Amino acid sequence: MPEFSFVARNRKGLDVRGEIEARDQPTAVRRLQADDLTVLRLEQVRELSWFRRLLQPIRSELVVLWLGQLAVMLAAGIPMLRCLEALASGAAGPPRFRKPLRRLAVDVQSGYSLSQAMRLAPEIFPPFVVGSVRVGEVSGRLAETLSNCAAHLDKEHLYSLKLRAALIYPTTLLTCAGALMALCFTFMVPRFLQLFGDVQVELPWPTRVLLETSQFLEAYGPVVLATLAGPLLFAGWLFNRWARTAPGRWHLEGWIMRLPWYGGQVRRRMLAGYFRSLATLLRSSVPLMVSLDVLVHSLDGEILRATARFQQAAVGQGATLSTGMRRSGLFPPLALEMMRIGEETGNPVPMLERLADFFDEEMTRGLELLSRLLEPVVLLVLGVGVAFLLLAAFLPIYRLAEAF
Repeated sequence: MPEFSFVARNRKGLDVRGEIEARDQPTAVRRLQADDLTVLRLEQVRELSWFRRLLQPIRSELVVLWLGQLAVMLAAGIPMLRCLEALASGAAGPPRFRKPLRRLAVDVQSGYSLSQAMRLAPEIFPPFVVGSVRVGEVSGRLAETLSNCAAHLDKEHLYSLKLRAALIYPTTLLTCAGALMALCFTFMVPRFLQLFGDVQVELPWPTRVLLETSQFLEAYGPVVLATLAGPLLFAGWLFNRWARTAPGRWHLEGWIMRLPWYGGQVRRRMLAGYFRSLATLLRSSVPLMVSLDVLVHSLDGEILRATARFQQAAVGQGATLSTGMRRSGLFPPLALEMMRIGEETGNPVPMLERLADFFDEEMTRGLELLSRLLEPVVLLVLGVGVAFLLLAAFLPIYRLAEAF
């Protein structure tokens, strides 16, 4: 269901900001008016399509620099609107980066909060940034939150650079192997067909597999590709629509978290963001129930939002936070034990911050483990493939020599 950001005014003359889900814009206006709110501004939240993100990516270094500059200016006591206008006029980068920044200043001037205005620019600000800014607005520590957010994005950028560096060598090897296979099926296999076509010698099974695969691809490959292209594109479109719904995101995140290695990395990233956001709110003396309500609307991930919602209900019924975490089934035993100890001491904030740092470090260690394991695994796969091609090429030659 579409989501709309709104700025409204209640009967006391106070401005109210937030988001509302509705079938369309008139329905959203009627629902707000039913709550005795006068709508001042209402705009649908756009979701950035994967196609646009692929064709027009925004370099994360630009976002990190902008967030760091905004944090410094706010910490110096400069008003928000002046900060946004100054940064928009002096921002570096392509026009597709500077234009949303100018719109951001206009949206804040018209009454939107910074997190609402950021949410209307998904091409620049991912959900993690929007949620973190909302936490900073509620806690009153916006400058600190922006600085932490910039540091987190910078760490994720370095993480992606390390991952790319770890994948360069295996990708090069796999590309060369693909070119070798294409060369074999294009030139070597047809020569085998001519060589062994008239010879009454039983071919070994590796050669038969290679020849039959080549004949099948040559005869039916284009037909199979043309037949499957339409259904696959339609299935991809349906999957994309389903993945944008709340149940779809929930199931998709669950499947991703079950993947070997990558699922563990995603889980660690989610837990680090959860603990850091909750620690920021509690350190600012925001009540626990209010903090969990903010997390429900701010966290990046449907599973995390559902977990925060579940914990909010558990705490509302009198349970402790660690008990609610244990019932959710998302948190590892280490986190549960540390939270229980933090609650016993009466100050869980240091434990939350340590857990956030711990899961960040676990992500880095997981990447280092991948870089060590990926190279030998790829070499093993390539070795098996090359050995199969050599057997398919030389075994029939040995049999021909034995026959004569």
